Amino acid sequence: MTERRDFLAGVILGALLGAALGMLFAPRTGNETRAQLRQRSEELRRRAREQAERLRTTADGMTERVRDAADDLLWRARATAGDMMGRARTTAEEMVGRGRSLLEERSERLRRAFESGREAASEIGESSGAGPQPR
Repeated sequence: MTERRDFLAGVILGALLGAALGMLFAPRTGNETRAQLRQRSEELRRRAREQAERLRTTADGMTERVRDAADDLLWRARATAGDMMGRARTTAEEMVGRGRSLLEERSERLRRAFESGREAASEIGESSGAGPQPR
């Protein structure tokens, strides 16, 4: 029987303690809860706007940096292309000049060989008594 009485005393004591704690930690009234929810939602909305503004500012900065980098790259590419075209033009002009010199040199060598051949033929003809050969 003592066990039953101890059990009943424990249940009563637990119920009283639970009621006391419940009153201490009871949720707020409906008006207070709605006000708190409104306040927290406004805080979250404000933080979301701030974050969106930070992201917008960061994106704008990144866009500007990318645009500057692209402009710089384009300028470098144009400068390099112009430099390469200038080199190619100079090299082509040098090659044409070398070709002309070589052609003039070979033409002169051929002309001299032709003249030498003509003179030799003329000398052979004169020494044989046949006279100059017609051209």
